[in-house]
Amino acid sequence: MTVDDLLSAQVPASGADIDAGGYDRPGARWLERRISDGVLLVQGPMGSQLMSQVGAHDVPAAFWNVGEPQEVARLHALYRACGADAMLTNTFQASAPALARDGVTAPMRRVNREAVALARRAGAPCTLGSIGMCGIDWLVEDSAEYRAARAAYRDQARELLAAGVSGIMLETFTSTRALAPALEGALDAADGMPVLASFAIDDAGDLLGDGLNIEAACMFAQERGACSVGVNCCSVEAATAAVPRMVRAVPLPVSVRPNAGYPERADDGAPVWREQPEAFAAACPRWVADGARIVGSCCGAGPLTTCALSGVLAG
Repeated sequence: MTVDDLLSAQVPASGADIDAGGYDRPGARWLERRISDGVLLVQGPMGSQLMSQVGAHDVPAAFWNVGEPQEVARLHALYRACGADAMLTNTFQASAPALARDGVTAPMRRVNREAVALARRAGAPCTLGSIGMCGIDWLVEDSAEYRAARAAYRDQARELLAAGVSGIMLETFTSTRALAPALEGALDAADGMPVLASFAIDDAGDLLGDGLNIEAACMFAQERGACSVGVNCCSVEAATAAVPRMVRAVPLPVSVRPNAGYPERADDGAPVWREQPEAFAAACPRWVADGARIVGSCCGAGPLTTCALSGVLAG
């Protein structure tokens, strides 16, 4: 499917045409209970771990679901063994327009459904379907571009949910403008399943794309139907400062998943992160004390960080 195909897509007024009979509703209920009265530990990143493999820094992460599925399954299993309660599918850039942009020719449905099967193989109580920005720009909500973006998110969310995820995680969104069609599209497919939203922020707590402060962004997400709000792919310091601000802004479960900083570059151009699990472990008690209900890590972190967080939560 090309972006031109998506531009001609018609979005239904509701999710009534979605066959939701196979959705993982027990997993969704478990997720909702856990984040209402406890703390959920989400696995660490997939993309940066896969990019760090020898000779693989230019291979799209989504391709691994069909090209090297055993490595995707191994990473999920490793995160689970380190104590993660929830898996996060390797589908951050697996919408139809993102796959077309990255040159992944496997069908969107296959890429996403394979990713869910690989994540669920780890045996965690729940699996979240990761969706990032699809790359379609729009100016007016009632436009072909907006409808195309909404359709891309709806179609990816539908495949993830039908394959067995317990909820949808819209992550690393840099503006409320980018989030709007994503939330609408995901909710078109959700049929009552959880849809969580997470923003990328700078050290001042403002969104990277439009400069909106995190409080206003969280209120926007709540008004548009998100069941949880949070931040990811920011510094540990920015995440720590943002948690109490989000908790005060909205009565929703808050997630916090910072990254491990900027990578260095090896001689062949491959990114190299310096994982610092101690920094995450030191910050985690404050996140929880300030009201975070979902914790984890993002780009550059890995199983060691998940282990460190698991140890803090268990202790």
